[in-house]
Amino acid sequence: MDDVRTYSGTLTADLVMIAARTLKDRRGPLRALVQKLKNQDFAVAQVGPADLIQRCFLAVSAVSNEESMVDGLLDAAERIIFASEFEVGELRRNIHVESYHSG
Repeated sequence: MDDVRTYSGTLTADLVMIAARTLKDRRGPLRALVQKLKNQDFAVAQVGPADLIQRCFLAVSAVSNEESMVDGLLDAAERIIFASEFEVGELRRNIHVESYHSG
């Protein structure tokens, strides 16, 4: 009987761009941030209200068969987010495990 574990991790970031006066002002920096995350093979989605001018919410996820790997991947995503043009209002991290037993 094999025991297979899958770890999935999610970061949810509340991002703030005080200098933005229009949605267009934050569109370019947001697009650049999303692309950097996708270039590192993260799944990325804008979540929450899309019409806020100075704030946006991103969800970033990673999956692996090892919890330490997911934790490391989320650390890398955090570094990318903190290096962006956005201020980070809040950042939440969640790691979930699923076990599958075949027999």
